[in-house]
This record gives sequence, structure tokens and C-alpha cells, in this order.
Amino acid sequence: MSQSSPSPDGGACDLESGICTIPGEDAALPQAVATPPGPKADRTRITYVTDPICSACWILEPAWRSLTQRYRDLIEVQHIYGGLLRGWRGFHDVGNGIRRPKDVAHHWDEFAERSGQPINSSVWLSDPIDSSYPPSIALAAVRLLAPEAEDAFLRRIREELFLNGRNIARPDVLEALVTELGLAVAPYRQLVENGTAQAEFERDLVRTREVGARGFPTLILEGPDGRITLHGWLGPDRLEEAFLSVSGATRRSPVASISEAMDRLSTGTSLEYAALTGQSVVVVEQLLTEAGAELHAAGHGKVWSPRSRVQEQA
Repeated sequence: MSQSSPSPDGGACDLESGICTIPGEDAALPQAVATPPGPKADRTRITYVTDPICSACWILEPAWRSLTQRYRDLIEVQHIYGGLLRGWRGFHDVGNGIRRPKDVAHHWDEFAERSGQPINSSVWLSDPIDSSYPPSIALAAVRLLAPEAEDAFLRRIREELFLNGRNIARPDVLEALVTELGLAVAPYRQLVENGTAQAEFERDLVRTREVGARGFPTLILEGPDGRITLHGWLGPDRLEEAFLSVSGATRRSPVASISEAMDRLSTGTSLEYAALTGQSVVVVEQLLTEAGAELHAAGHGKVWSPRSRVQEQA
């Protein structure tokens, strides 16, 4: 079996490295590049080059959420959306078996099996995504409207796609998630319709090249003790080591309480809860069950969320 599969727009998603390359970028990527220390800063700045439909970025979530939750007071995050899928028109790759959207489902299933992070690939069979540009433009709009909500919006978009199998390029899906965040739809829609959000996204496409990213995910960590660039999905320990090496921060223990983990993650996969708590998947699933967490199925994996107060009172 081939260890790499093309992304819908012609880039390749490699199962070993966990890198989805940007279209037209064929050069090999190093595992990590370290540079001399940068300016002193109170926090470590993490520039995350990503795309809302990037499966390798979804597989990074356990490590990413563990780091950003445990060290959240020491980290500032800047997202850059690099444009993984412009569209399907004219694309076919006979050699790698992808001619049309439904062919992507198998590759997502391979990523899920290899990583243990559940993926619901049904969207490619039932309501395929034509382009990752609409959700990227929506994210740019939220950034302009309420930058403090961008992180949460990106996570919810990914949950709808990778866990619920919904087409996140649809305007109605995106507007429903905007409303869920507590933001007003009218100013969001205006930013999308008048081209302001698209212009912001197009600046991100330029920034992607400026920072030297050639694939997703790319993480650029800049702290008081240095700068390091990481490519592809990686485990919680590797990401934490990289952060500690540039931040000078003292290592923190995993979240000990399952109730605190539920407060921090809310909806999360078994692998995400395991990464945050430092427990095995088997143990953390038992703890979540004992805590009364609600269990959902996604692909071949498990997803957990705290029961709502309405459910508890019923």
C-alpha cells in the first residue's frame, strides 16, 4: 500500500510524516528547523499554518489541544489559512486513485486508522466539499469581527466536518456556527459578501509563502529562548518538548481531574482527553463514563462531551 495519497487539489498527504503539501509544492520538508533565539517576549508566539479541511491538522488536535490548554497563559496563537483545496475542476490523478471527491473517503479512513483520531469520512460520499476556500473566508470574517472567537470557530468547523460529516463549505452551516458562538450573523455576512473577508484570506495565502510553509500543518514557535518550525502531525510529547525548548517555561503536569478536563475540552475524542490527562485511552474512557460524559460515535472512534444541564435535569 502506498504511504502517501494526493490531496484533492494535487498536493500529497503522507501517512508517515502527516504532511499535506500545498499545491505545487513538491520539495521535501525537514522534520524541524531550529534558528537562533529571537527577541525576548512574555509569551511564546505560535504561528499555525493550516486549512479547515486538512486531515493531518485534525490528527494533530490531541497534541495541539493538550499544549494550548495546559500552557494557555504562556501562548499566543496566530492562524494562517493556506488554501488546501481551491476546487475540483480539471483535477484527476489516475496513478494515486483520486479522480473525484468520493475517492478521498478511503484516504481519510487510512489517516484515522493510523493515528487513532476518529474521522467521519461520510461527507465525501453524501455531500462532498467543492473547496476549502469558503470556510477559510468564514474564519477570516470571524477574525475581523471577533478575533477572540477565531480559535473556537475553527474547532467547531472541524468538529462539524471530521466528527459529524457535514459540508463546512455551505453558507448555512457556517452561519449556524457563527450564531452558536454568540456572534451576530448580519455583520459576519456583510464581511463575507462585500469581499472584506476574502481579501483577508488572500493575505493569508501570501503569508503562507512569506513564512516558508510548504504544507499543513506547519507550526512556527517563537519564544524567549529561540524559534523552531515543525511540520506534520506529531505527538503531545514532541510538541511539548519543542514548546519548552523555545519558551523557557517549566514543564507542567497533565490535567489530573477528569472534570477539569471536561471543562477545558468540552467535546473531545478519546485521544484528546488522553493527551490532556496523561492517561491511556482505556483509562480515560472509563473515567469519562464514570463522570457521566455523553458518548458519541464518529467513524470508528469515540467522542465525548459533558451532558447539558437540561439533560441532567431530565
